[in-house]
Amino acid sequence: MLIKIAATEDIPEGKSLVVNIPDGREIAIFHINGQFYALNNCCPHEGGPLGEGDVEGCQVTCPWHAWEFDIKTGSCSTFGGEDAETINILVQGGEIFLAE
Repeated sequence: MLIKIAATEDIPEGKSLVVNIPDGREIAIFHINGQFYALNNCCPHEGGPLGEGDVEGCQVTCPWHAWEFDIKTGSCSTFGGEDAETINILVQGGEIFLAE
């Protein structure tokens, strides 16, 4: 089942957009090098808003405690850190869909 959650034009290159999905979670959708990726907006460390973090290349830094995550995979590069949850999305015709 596909649920429309955003339009590609709403997310400039190198930026993110935070949206609510039907199960109540907030997700952050990132626009990186012409591609779109999504992570749970809640940092696994202490719940910081990843969508408000600094983006450099394919990495986002949590604004609360500077944990760093790969936007494509959710992998945490901070020593001993838990990975961020990735969210499956699909982009078609300028629209972004939740693909769960």
